[in-house]
Amino acid sequence: MKKLTQSRLLLLSLCLFSLIGCKSNGGSSHTFNNSLFVDHHFVKPQNLPSPDNVFSLTPQQQSWLNDTVRVSKRKSATQQVINKILKRDFSSFDYDNSYTRTAAQTLEMGQGNCLSMVIMTAAIAKHLDIPFKVQNIKTAPMWDRDGGLYLLNGHVNIQLKNDPSPTSATTFEFFSSPYITLDFINSETRRHLSKRVISQRELIAMYYVNLAADAMVLQQWSNAYWLLRHSLDSAPGYSAAWNSLGVLYKRNNLMELAEKAYKRAMVLDESNMNVVSNYALLLKEQGRFQELFDYQRKVDLAQLKNPYRYFDRAGYAFAQKDYSQALTLYKKAVKLSPVVDAFYFGLFRTYLAMGNKSKARESLEIAHQHSADFEDRKRYSVKLALLNGKKN
Repeated sequence: MKKLTQSRLLLLSLCLFSLIGCKSNGGSSHTFNNSLFVDHHFVKPQNLPSPDNVFSLTPQQQSWLNDTVRVSKRKSATQQVINKILKRDFSSFDYDNSYTRTAAQTLEMGQGNCLSMVIMTAAIAKHLDIPFKVQNIKTAPMWDRDGGLYLLNGHVNIQLKNDPSPTSATTFEFFSSPYITLDFINSETRRHLSKRVISQRELIAMYYVNLAADAMVLQQWSNAYWLLRHSLDSAPGYSAAWNSLGVLYKRNNLMELAEKAYKRAMVLDESNMNVVSNYALLLKEQGRFQELFDYQRKVDLAQLKNPYRYFDRAGYAFAQKDYSQALTLYKKAVKLSPVVDAFYFGLFRTYLAMGNKSKARESLEIAHQHSADFEDRKRYSVKLALLNGKKN
């Protein structure tokens, strides 16, 4: 796979997430500026996923839901969905961040990233007439990397309304929130700063931004462009989509349009550091250093919180057999983003090189727990088996 050197933004999902919480409402109240689009420049693919398909469930899945969740005096529909289908916080599903799936795909395959899980749960709730709310969680910075790109991930979760019957509800349930939060990521690994309820249209926009980001990694520019068009059709005020469009324009040497897209994204969300970083890179490459100063200062401050800054240096220290320095740097990366399996795998290798098998095993177990990739989990399982075999 060819690597793209530009930054890109994902939702989630993150998760990922590839999603960044933004100050704008992201909804359709924002008007289009058609001068920022160049449809003639990108051939429209014939097989783009339809917005109608994002939340669609197959007839077989609908029938299964009807058989699984029945009217009951003892358990509400929400409680049955949680207990029988989702197993509380999606424990019956495997986390897989390889790509973002539709509701039907996620339910059929039993795996997906946090955005896929939220889309699936929303589709189930809609089918069963359960009121729900989707929340965009603005977390302390959680960083990820894919295809040579730095990604700043946000997170989404979903709340289902629970109406316990008077015969089954506990005193606690009567006085607690009427909504039950479902979240793929354990709350201990997140530091919530704020949350914002988002519309179904913005959730669809996030779905298309994720697909577009994957297409850009593969340099499928026409696919990516029209996916972003779908995203902005759903939510013209979604800053992440405009940022991604700016990246796409820049990679296709449409510099004036790239700058306009970045500026549009910053107007919608001035705290979106991915946009600021991308715009600073554009100004630097064009030699516009006087304009660059303020943007670059913001980027430099944000980079201090980027764990990959320490991860890359740790890898270099390990290669130089400076294991003490590597250990210190890997620990700094973990402290900044405690959910990235690669950081723990780095700790595993370092502890093993230093002869501390107990700490190595502990780090490898955590890496396995946090891995978002099936192949990596298999690799970690094999290494754990070998390590445990050598224990005695």
